[in-house]
Amino acid sequence: MNKLLTIAFLLLTHIVLKAQVEVRELPPMGYEQRIRTYIDTMKIVDTHEHLVSQKGIGRSGMCDFMLLLHQYSDDDIKSAGMSKPTFEKLLKDSLTVLQKWGILQPYWEKSFNTAYNRAALLAADSLFGIKNIDESTVTELSVKIKQVYQTNWYETVLKDKCRIEFMINDDTNKSFGDPATMRYTQRFDYFRINSKSKIDKLALQYGAPIATLDDMVNSLNSEFEKAMKVGFASIKSPDAYFRSLDYEDVPKEKAEAVFSMIMKSQEKEIIFDQIKPLSDYMMHRMLDLALKYHKPVQIHTGLQAGDGNYIMNSNPALLANLFLKYRDVQFILFHGGYPYGGEFASLAKNFRNVYIDLCWVYIISPSYSERYLHEWLETIPANKIMAFGGDYENVENIYGHLLFAKQIISKVLIAKVKDGYFNEKEAIQIAKMILHDNAVNLYHLK
Repeated sequence: MNKLLTIAFLLLTHIVLKAQVEVRELPPMGYEQRIRTYIDTMKIVDTHEHLVSQKGIGRSGMCDFMLLLHQYSDDDIKSAGMSKPTFEKLLKDSLTVLQKWGILQPYWEKSFNTAYNRAALLAADSLFGIKNIDESTVTELSVKIKQVYQTNWYETVLKDKCRIEFMINDDTNKSFGDPATMRYTQRFDYFRINSKSKIDKLALQYGAPIATLDDMVNSLNSEFEKAMKVGFASIKSPDAYFRSLDYEDVPKEKAEAVFSMIMKSQEKEIIFDQIKPLSDYMMHRMLDLALKYHKPVQIHTGLQAGDGNYIMNSNPALLANLFLKYRDVQFILFHGGYPYGGEFASLAKNFRNVYIDLCWVYIISPSYSERYLHEWLETIPANKIMAFGGDYENVENIYGHLLFAKQIISKVLIAKVKDGYFNEKEAIQIAKMILHDNAVNLYHLK
């Protein structure tokens, strides 16, 4: 009897719990394909790339199969054991395609499983009809890559295949790309000044003497205003690569003391812990400008590319004091915060000025992206989620990454409809928001 009662109780609990999340009825048959088709054919906004010019790639020593492996895949190939100098040789013209493959092969065979490398395979298959990257295919793949770089390849991939309406590019070269599509993010170099020679270099770069902290702040103000005249969509902070995201609200006197110490350093570089108060102070001054000119701020959070980085530096939770102080500045947290997915959700949920961006994260880990997109759609207002940025220098990998993203977004939204959390109309509405409308609204794209 006790056993039967226990079973009955568990069944009743299951029914009750299931009913708590069944908000919508199941739509007519075929909703899965309708959702996939909508996502596959819609126009999107790509919120983050490092795209370089087609001419630059066409003239480079990596205009062969290595083009698909030169970024992010290289991190895993090096993690599998290849040295950085050896990898750099593979990006030059001094070796034949087969010689390059002979060096790469042992490390590719150790790392082909990672999402970085699977995205490269997907790009090779989808764009060039090459299903595997190996000794029998690298020559043909390289020939095809060279051939397309003699055509209007960027337009073919970005407009026809990716259907990108707007792209925000993080690169100083603004001489290429369709001006109707391309927008830019802006970086400011005032946060890693650790010697007098660097202050002098900064003054030379911007054409104004820097002898005091006020001079440095004035220089930042001037450069910000110049950038505004040229035009940019957002500010970008990559600081998590070299420091903690903990920015204290430093008194001016403390920052001045650090500035004076640096001015006495000449060529000697001071360790970051000693210059951190000045770096913190300048971040707050930049946010003052973001507030004044109504510019959103993109911040790198989570995993850093390359090796030798401190992941604890990039925990987005460290930024909470900035969100509290600058409540009218819009902060966009990048890269799905990997591996800080829970912190990502709590920050975007609790702060009206915090948005999240899934750029890069699908190729870091598809399963993480899927798992947390489920959670983020349950916890964060949908208008605060930007769902795609390839974070690549070349169009082939942007396309491969976008295919990853569309598969995962479709899978999550279809599951949400199947479970009764959304109906079909709501799922399509959310796809349009997170892949297009939210970025248009946040960055004022037109």
